[in-house]
Amino acid sequence: MTEYKYKYEPHLHTMETSRCGHVRAADQVRKYKDLGYTGICVTDHLHPLYISLMDCHDDWKACMDRYLYGSRLAKEEGKKVGLEVIQGIELRFPENDSDYLIYGIDEEWIYRNPFICDLGHQAFFDRYKDDVLILHAHPYRYCDEVFYDCVHGIEIANCNPRHPNRNELAWKLAQEKPDLIRVCGSDAHRPGDEGRAAVVLKERVTDSYAYKKAIEAGDYRLWCPEYDEIIKESGKHV
Repeated sequence: MTEYKYKYEPHLHTMETSRCGHVRAADQVRKYKDLGYTGICVTDHLHPLYISLMDCHDDWKACMDRYLYGSRLAKEEGKKVGLEVIQGIELRFPENDSDYLIYGIDEEWIYRNPFICDLGHQAFFDRYKDDVLILHAHPYRYCDEVFYDCVHGIEIANCNPRHPNRNELAWKLAQEKPDLIRVCGSDAHRPGDEGRAAVVLKERVTDSYAYKKAIEAGDYRLWCPEYDEIIKESGKHV
């Protein structure tokens, strides 16, 4: 039987792109390499407020040149040290403060789909549900209502130490809606956030499309010591 041994961080931010990030992309890469991870998913924030602060106005290409700066620096460092860097996004729409992790994309996809953060959660799901993987990040952190019919899955354990993630509610929802994909993530922004969680795969993946495929197939396990009880109950424990 093939062993689950390839550790990936699915939820991470860079200082160069996410305004709430406090760790440079290259430093994130080196830290995760030292921690024994195979790869990281860079999921920098993308929502209308971030766009407005980029000073690129209505020029989507210019905005995305700026937005991708952090993940590109991470990829450069990843090539040097042997860590896979996978492109993701953490989207927020104008209607509320919910955040959505997006996988199964690349830079070309991002350039080709302008102003996706201006859509609502339902409009985005209706348009892209067959093309990308949409997972609700920390579903109960800021909101009491979760639009579970507009995502493929949820974080049952978000391990960021500074926020009221209310993971117990996320786990309850996952139990009520067993078709939802179950994941976890460190949600790394600051020093000390890194390496708190992982998605563990049987095979090494090198891009967002392969990562999406592995998650959709259920061919993964979860590791999150702080919320080990939830992870064990989920049936996805390493």
